[in-house]
Amino acid sequence: MAASQPVKRPGWHWTAYWSRGRAEVMSIDTPTGPRALDTSALWSGFFETFPAGARLLDLATGSGEVGRYAQAAGRFDVTGVDYADIPATAAGEAGPTFIGGVAVEALPFEAVTFDGISSQFGIEYADHRPALAELSRVLTPGGRARLLVHHADSVITQQARAQTKAYDAVLGTGAAVRLGRRAFAAQGKADATARAASHAAFAQAVTKCRSLIGSGPAFDTVTYMVSYLGDLADRIAAYEPSSGLARLDDFEFGNAAWRHRQLCQTRAALDVEGLERFLARAEGAGLSVTARALEHDAYGALLGWRIDLSKPATG
Repeated sequence: MAASQPVKRPGWHWTAYWSRGRAEVMSIDTPTGPRALDTSALWSGFFETFPAGARLLDLATGSGEVGRYAQAAGRFDVTGVDYADIPATAAGEAGPTFIGGVAVEALPFEAVTFDGISSQFGIEYADHRPALAELSRVLTPGGRARLLVHHADSVITQQARAQTKAYDAVLGTGAAVRLGRRAFAAQGKADATARAASHAAFAQAVTKCRSLIGSGPAFDTVTYMVSYLGDLADRIAAYEPSSGLARLDDFEFGNAAWRHRQLCQTRAALDVEGLERFLARAEGAGLSVTARALEHDAYGALLGWRIDLSKPATG
């Protein structure tokens, strides 16, 4: 029997990503290969404006990359939260405190707790109105926030759309996985004719998938996925039926998590009108918009919107 698939808890698609030990937020496809996203200068410049001892919160922290930028910039008390099940900070461990299973719309902190808040490709995934209200609630009077949010036309969003389209064109029907399950199930049966027929059908399905693969970086991810299926089809006799079925379960779960992340990213990305609505909701939550700009990487590629907010000081 195949191993059971992981339970799809809230944030399951990001838990699947971070649980694999990924350190980087994402990479950008280029004609010469993937390039890791580097926003260190953006964040270091922001965090260096805070005095020593400031309490800082990183929303949707993921692997904690931005939180560690904060820790490196000064002697701060840094906390990072994420909706996914990320590893919690061990007692007595130096560095930022990380907490998983936290929705941005319901932060588990007292009001006016943090002097500064950051979010890199995170808050826009949440329900904007309650998320911004929570940001405002936990920010101290005079506190500031910097948000890097997805742009509808950024290189990241364009890449996600192209990769999803390529995946759907090649593997979207799910036929190859279904036929793979039949082939491995038949391996445990005595009927040699049935085994050969199911194996041939699986191999043919993989061959068809290969024929649908196009050129260009958009097909790199799905090419790797098809090659994995190809290995299972080519060496089906090398796997115990239960092992083969478990591998297909893991493959399907991983693909579903990947595709869901891509779709969520494209839906969360803001065009100009979406940005205006987001900023209006920030102001409705009692925040002032102090800056808004397009953010590019060192190569000139558009990454997203940079938004700086502040909470008016009282008195």
